[in-house]
Amino acid sequence: MKKALLALSMAFTAISAQAADTIKFGVAAEPYPPFATKSSDGTWQGFEIDLIADICKEAALDCEVKEVAWDGIIPSLESKKIDVIFASMTVTDERAKKVRFTAPYYNTLPAIVGLDGQEFALDKDTLKRKIIGVQTSTIAAFYIKEKAGKFTSIRYYDTQDAVNSDLLAGRIDFMIADDIPATDFFNKNKDGLKYYGAVEYEEMLGKGVAAGVRLEDSELESKLSTAIKKVVSRDHYNELSIKYFGTNIAP
Repeated sequence: MKKALLALSMAFTAISAQAADTIKFGVAAEPYPPFATKSSDGTWQGFEIDLIADICKEAALDCEVKEVAWDGIIPSLESKKIDVIFASMTVTDERAKKVRFTAPYYNTLPAIVGLDGQEFALDKDTLKRKIIGVQTSTIAAFYIKEKAGKFTSIRYYDTQDAVNSDLLAGRIDFMIADDIPATDFFNKNKDGLKYYGAVEYEEMLGKGVAAGVRLEDSELESKLSTAIKKVVSRDHYNELSIKYFGTNIAP
C-alpha cells in the first residue's frame, strides 16, 4: 500500500513538474496584424507567433500562447497568469521597473496615418482643432502625449482596431501607431487616407521591442535572451521578416 501511494505521489509530482515547465507566452487578445491575430478556427498566427515557436525550439522550452487584454498584460505577468510578455512591447525605463526584459527581437518607430488632404507637424498651428487617436498604454501614446498633448486633442482607445475604425469613419484626423501595423493598415485602406511617415527617433521611444518576464525570473530571461539572439541572426528570421513586412526588422 505504501509503495502504491509512493508511486502515485511520484507520478503526480512528475505531472505537476511537467505542467510547471510549460512557459505561457502572453499575447494581446486584440488583433495586431501582422504580428499576432486569431484565425476563425481559434489558432494564432503572425510574425510573433512564428517567432515564439522558433525561440522555444532553440531554448528547448515547452511553450503555449495565452491571450491577455493589452491594458492588463503586465498585471497578468505579475500574478503569474502568464510567464512571458510577447506582444510588441517596447523596452522603456518605466516598464523596466516592473518587467525584466530580454534581448530585443525587432525595432521600429511609431508612424502617422491620417485623412488625406491634411498636413501633419508637431506644432500648435498645424494640429489646432485636430484629433489624434492612439491605443492606450503604448509607446505611441506616451510619445504623442509628450509631444502634442498640450496643444491638441488626443483620443485614447483600448484597441488598435477601434483607432483604425474611427479614422476610417472620419471621427479622428490622425492616428499614431507602430510603423509596421500602421503601414499594413494604410496599404489595405488607401482611399481617403495618407501615410505621413515614421517619427524621428528620440530616447523616449525606448530601446527596441523585447520579451518581458517577472523581475525575479533572471534564469528564464537569460535563457530567452540567448535563444532570441541566435534566432534573430538566422536566415529563417530574415525569411519571416520578409514574408510579413517586406524587409528585415532585426534590431
